[in-house]
Amino acid sequence: MRIRWKLFWLLAALSLVPLIVLRVNSQLALSRLAERLSTRVGAHLVAEAKTRLGRTVEDHARLLAARRQDLALAVALQADAVGQALAAPLDERHSPPLEAIITTALPPMGMGMGMGIGRADHPDHDGFTDTPGYFRLDLEGRPLPLPIDPGRVLLRLPPEAHPDALSPDAAALAGLARPLKRVAALVGPLAHFQDTILADGTVAVYPAVPGWPRRADPLSAPWYQAAVAADAPVWGQPQGEPGTGRVSVVVAAPVRRPDGGVVGATAIFTPLSDLLASVSSPGHIAPDIETLLVLAAPDEKGAPRLLVEAGEVVRAARHGGHNWQAFVHPAPLASPDEATLAVMALDVAAGTSGVVRLPYNGREVLAAYAKTGDNEALLQLAPVDDVLAEAEAVAGDVDGSIRRLYVVGSFIAGAVMLALAFVSLAASRAVTRPILTLTDMARRLAARDFSARVPVKGHDEIAELGRVFNELAPTLDEHVRLCESVALASEIQHRLLPGQPPDIAGLALGAVCRYCDATGGDYYDILPFDGPKAGLVGLAVGDVTGHGLEAALLMTTARALLRPRAAAPGTPGEILADVNRELARDTMGAGRFMTMFYLEIDPAGRRAAFARAGHDPALVHDPATGQTSELTCKGIVLGAVDDAAYATGLIAGLAPGTIILIGSDGLWEARNADDEMFGKDRTRAVLALAAPHGPQAVCQALMDALDAFRGETPLADDVTLLAAALTSPTPT
Repeated sequence: MRIRWKLFWLLAALSLVPLIVLRVNSQLALSRLAERLSTRVGAHLVAEAKTRLGRTVEDHARLLAARRQDLALAVALQADAVGQALAAPLDERHSPPLEAIITTALPPMGMGMGMGIGRADHPDHDGFTDTPGYFRLDLEGRPLPLPIDPGRVLLRLPPEAHPDALSPDAAALAGLARPLKRVAALVGPLAHFQDTILADGTVAVYPAVPGWPRRADPLSAPWYQAAVAADAPVWGQPQGEPGTGRVSVVVAAPVRRPDGGVVGATAIFTPLSDLLASVSSPGHIAPDIETLLVLAAPDEKGAPRLLVEAGEVVRAARHGGHNWQAFVHPAPLASPDEATLAVMALDVAAGTSGVVRLPYNGREVLAAYAKTGDNEALLQLAPVDDVLAEAEAVAGDVDGSIRRLYVVGSFIAGAVMLALAFVSLAASRAVTRPILTLTDMARRLAARDFSARVPVKGHDEIAELGRVFNELAPTLDEHVRLCESVALASEIQHRLLPGQPPDIAGLALGAVCRYCDATGGDYYDILPFDGPKAGLVGLAVGDVTGHGLEAALLMTTARALLRPRAAAPGTPGEILADVNRELARDTMGAGRFMTMFYLEIDPAGRRAAFARAGHDPALVHDPATGQTSELTCKGIVLGAVDDAAYATGLIAGLAPGTIILIGSDGLWEARNADDEMFGKDRTRAVLALAAPHGPQAVCQALMDALDAFRGETPLADDVTLLAAALTSPTPT
């Protein structure tokens, strides 16, 4: 392609790219606007739904609490009326045949027979009529007619009693129709059935019904047992109503004689559907709402746990309405969010209202709850998808508008691009300056002016060359700076190592350190002490994991920590423990650590104490015997954990000429071209041959042997050797 056409496409691109970018940017901006709008609308709807749902459930909870207070007062009046009837003289009581239907209970059939189980009474009496609000449920939950007689009570006697010879207490219960009817009038339809049970098993039910469980032990009813043990009205958990199977709540109170003795209990049964008749579905929040009664019960650890007592699925009209016909035994709320459930349980136990968001039955819901009683709350669940339906509709409308704008904008952009193409073709002849500019910038770069940059425009070869040039300049600048920094770091690191071993009476020293990079992680130090440690000499060799600048920095830190600590009193193990504690603060979690062997030798006493932090043991060679042994004790690497302990080893009776060699694993782990390791056996052999010539000769001999062994193979790790030997005392 000729340069003219290249320049043409360059100019065309320079003209068209901004237009395309603007077009794409506007499209993306509109898309982001639609997304943000949908998100903000959704967030607003969720927040508003939380507020409305919270207020609604609090209103419902207050109404439910008020109704429960009314029922508690009614059952207290009912207990008083029953007590008065039992205490009234016989001549003041009403005639039983006129106000009672009398039956006799059948003997229980065994364990498991409750108040809702057994054959029912079917007295053949007139006066029963179908009354709104009274029905029973079949096995499939369908309502069946349940006629009642509001003018009489159903009196069920114990199995051993005879209907023709009523006891005084049974006769008193038979005349309770009018008192119980007055009590029921106080709370209206909330008093569905009013049961009274005496201690001898006599039962009175108002209003009378033609069918009631006969083979049941009334004294085993949970509400009866709770009431006779209480001093005030007590509430039971939602349960199946005897004789109807409807989900009901029961409030019960003890019945007392004038002397205060408890002779039985009386209760009012209220179906949940009647008690919560006004707890309607807030359809303005979401079409499908689920309402539950929950309680906070302690788990095995004593912490509150949220359990469902009963539930009502409130659905839109198309789903068939709502009711409380399904009884739910106390069971955990079906949500995997244990943390949120725990917070809800604590709130319910404390009587606090709240609104949270959590997964429930595979859907995200808003859960609003409010106190209805001690450790009990009303809970309403609204699906978040229903709440966000309006936001999704808004997003759909905005997306349609954006598509229409995109089509119109595309036609306009195409026309503008065509016009710009003709303009670029006419101006392409004048575009030759980039080549000259690139030449000038190359000369500046050759003169080490790394700020030189080429203005890049287009996508042809010249533009690509300009991009490469611009990438090359800062790379070269960084490389030069890095080389200078590495050289400075290497110089500083070598200055940190002892230059020549110091002259110490009674002790000869030798050392060598070779890095595989410009900087390394190996370290050695010779520390002649004065003050409280006068006469001792500290010898240290460290090996940081890896090599390079990071290893050099960690080595420098370890040296700075070791020197002041070694000069203070303490055993080698204590010194390494203190150094490790400080070093771990910088290295824990970074994956960096180092090994170290630290030895304090007493030339005058011919003994030494040592400690090792994951480092290879030092070698001790006695030329007199030709034996080589190791100095070892327990201790993990430095920087791994901050509370590590290190043992201190001792060696005494060191003979003159005995060589102590401390080295890094870069020596014996070095490999040659055949991938063979130098090894510790070869190290011991060279040590034995060079030991008579002194510590420095040992170090040099080992390095010469290593160079001969590896040949042209480069070192893979740093190598450091530090040797010491006791000398014979100078005759005086």
